[in-house]
Amino acid sequence: MNSRIPQAFIDRVLERTDLVDLIDQRVKLKHSGRNYTACCPFHQERTPSFTVSREKQFYYCFGCSASGNAISFLMEYEHQSFIEALRQLASPLGMELPRAEEVVNDTTTPLYTAIAAACQFYRQQLRQHPQRQRAVDYLQQRGLSGDIARDFGLGYAPPGWDHLARQPWSEAQRQALIDCGLILPRKSGPGFYDAMRDRVIFPIRDLRGRSIGLGGRVLNDDKPKYLNSPESPIFHKGQELYGLYEARQHGKLARLLVVEGYMDVIALAQHGLHFAVATLGTATTPQHIERLLRQTSEILFCFDGDDAGRRAAWKAVQACLPALTDGQRVAFMFLEQGEDPDSLVRRIGAAGFAALMEQAQGLADFLFAHQSADLQLQRLEDKAQLAQRVRALIEPMPPSIYRQLFEQRLREVTGLEAATPPALEKKTATATVTPAPKRRAARAMTRARHGLCDKALRLLMLNPGLAARLHPPDLDECALEHWPLLRAVLDMLQRHPQMSTAGLLGAWHGSNEGEELAALAAHEFLLTPSMAEGEIEDIDLALRRTGLEHQLKRLTEAVQEQPSRERLEQQWRLRHEIEQLRRRRPTPPAD
Repeated sequence: MNSRIPQAFIDRVLERTDLVDLIDQRVKLKHSGRNYTACCPFHQERTPSFTVSREKQFYYCFGCSASGNAISFLMEYEHQSFIEALRQLASPLGMELPRAEEVVNDTTTPLYTAIAAACQFYRQQLRQHPQRQRAVDYLQQRGLSGDIARDFGLGYAPPGWDHLARQPWSEAQRQALIDCGLILPRKSGPGFYDAMRDRVIFPIRDLRGRSIGLGGRVLNDDKPKYLNSPESPIFHKGQELYGLYEARQHGKLARLLVVEGYMDVIALAQHGLHFAVATLGTATTPQHIERLLRQTSEILFCFDGDDAGRRAAWKAVQACLPALTDGQRVAFMFLEQGEDPDSLVRRIGAAGFAALMEQAQGLADFLFAHQSADLQLQRLEDKAQLAQRVRALIEPMPPSIYRQLFEQRLREVTGLEAATPPALEKKTATATVTPAPKRRAARAMTRARHGLCDKALRLLMLNPGLAARLHPPDLDECALEHWPLLRAVLDMLQRHPQMSTAGLLGAWHGSNEGEELAALAAHEFLLTPSMAEGEIEDIDLALRRTGLEHQLKRLTEAVQEQPSRERLEQQWRLRHEIEQLRRRRPTPPAD
């Protein structure tokens, strides 16, 4: 940990970095259950033992005990300093490293919390509101099942002006809802009103599954038919893709289909096609393309076949070209007038839709057809104009065989000899990785203890938010094994209640305590959040009981040295409290 950089800034960088994507760009990962695996980049092995958790933003090797977060991975894999690794992660996010004296406040957590609360409210309305049947009928008419509505978190904003606004929010929660654009101040008079009214609600999730915005489809004649919540510090429409989080829950993505609407994404998923995403009312941006190509090597765009659809496709081409290189494919699927993916898949089924996708027009074919639509290529002047247009588009492409083939195609179409293409830079596919300091797997296994403090630490590494449910007693350092480390972690989470697992690992990175925490976290990859909540309550009772027993032990020693009525009464009270705790729910064994 570098004390010159405020912890809040480090936490924000880690929160906005997806560790799976970061590692997958350097070490090819394979989806395995809830996590991702690969052969460890830090030691030689044939059987993969390197595991990455997207949920915890944490990696761990069961072979050599290499572990950590995004910062530590760059430090070890690319041999960077802490500052260099942090700067590399922060730069694409538009974040500059602060000076030591600057204070960085975490302003995003309340927004995530507010969006999550609003989504929960709207889901509840879909189940319970007296007028919910209108929304249910609409979803059923579109062929959606209850399971698919649950998977996408669909909700209902009932008619009326202030159903969400009049909930008993705290001032901070209300301000966060305002900042997210979900409730708005009335133009005349005091009070607030809902931005979404009489609409089916579509939560928009980021890559980590957190709701960052909402979309709403109107159920009456109001305009617009579709409405998105406005941009906020956590919601940027030109970067996000609706349905990408849900698509990734179905494993490695061989391709991604980009469509235009929420219902297109959901209808395709209803028919088993779990690889559709949608832009959020914006044209395709380079940021969209970058995000898509980090997930798959094949992008298929699906647009209406009218002029508007072809203009949208052309914007997608312009966004794609600077990013495309060898091994990647982009194609375009144009639908007949009056059709959209939702109606089409319901009419012809998943197999028919998949067959149409195979007939999609490749990017090069579409590019040349689009650029020559107003030209007569039998004329030399028009051939020269086409060459000028296409060369301008090819210029931003990275050097690759793919770019050479574009230039070859241009020569074939125009009959003109192009200038000698720039020599391709020879890329070295092998990266030199210096092995991390030698670690022994046995070290990790001996840390998989089952004592009270270790259980608490393992649960906190699974979900640091559970710290709020622990009320640690006053204990001597030697009272419980590893009590000092648990006490230090609880103190850290008290100062930084929004700290993630990755942040905790970073706080102790490079220390013996950091290795302890990483080993404990690795053995909880399969523990579910609901299990963790039940266990942490048991541990809290056990810690409280241990604290009382510790007090009783010291008091008993004092009574033996110098008995008094006051001490005897206190001794009785402590025994009574301990007995009361024992009669409550079972507790894990102490160390």
